[in-house]
Amino acid sequence: MCELMGLSFAEPISADFSLHEFGRRGDENADGWGLGWYPDLSLALVKEPLRWHASTYTSFLESYHGLLAPIYIAHVRHRTVGGPPSHCDTQPFMRELRGREYCFAHNGTIAGYSDLPLGRYCPIGGADSEHLFCTLMHSLDQFGAHCDDEACWRRLHEVLADLNRFGTMNVLLSDGRRLFAYHDATGHKGLCFRKVHVGSHESRRFEDVELVVDLMEGDTVNQGFVVASEPLSTFGWQRFDKGELLVLDRGVVRWSSHRAPLSPEFEPSGQVPQTAASSRC
Repeated sequence: MCELMGLSFAEPISADFSLHEFGRRGDENADGWGLGWYPDLSLALVKEPLRWHASTYTSFLESYHGLLAPIYIAHVRHRTVGGPPSHCDTQPFMRELRGREYCFAHNGTIAGYSDLPLGRYCPIGGADSEHLFCTLMHSLDQFGAHCDDEACWRRLHEVLADLNRFGTMNVLLSDGRRLFAYHDATGHKGLCFRKVHVGSHESRRFEDVELVVDLMEGDTVNQGFVVASEPLSTFGWQRFDKGELLVLDRGVVRWSSHRAPLSPEFEPSGQVPQTAASSRC
């Protein structure tokens, strides 16, 4: 099975604390890995058609504290559609729309994907996931504006739910401002999220592996969410509802297709709880 991981934080954060634990899943998903992140409003992307721990890139990424961003999307792949593992079929994928660089990763299988409309977007490889992304970008193009408000998020959820009819799909999507996370309507594979609070240079742990988070100088506390196919640690994770879309914006849940606005996940922007240093996530 493929695995997804996404991060959305209020301030730029070093992602090695999650990448290390997530990378363990690469042994079961040996057909490719990729990581996209937004150091600013542009997207940085690196990927290879290799097992995670077979790459020399990944040991560097797991320990490079200069890699800072508020949004990350990671993917490890077990191929179900397409030819032999290749760079063009490896996720995440990237496309541009109205001056924003979109990053996309998909878990699942789409049947009859070659019949889905593409508009001006064309797949480079032969994977169903890239074709699905191009179809989604075509739909976003037809919106006529950036997806920046609740009315557009509702429309995006309708598009995703409609595409879900063609197969199974867990999706992570970002435009560099927000992270959109959608869980398959049948509950395929799973998708979960965890709220995280970190202090400056605070030591965090997933299970029994110490993973240090370094924040930008001057920041004393940061908050955000980690989204993953399966929990990366024992405690604190919540499952997505089937067919749910979450909109994560600067470390808070801005909108959910299934949860009430007064749910505990919703916190006013800028009100970051002060917490004592914790040794375990």
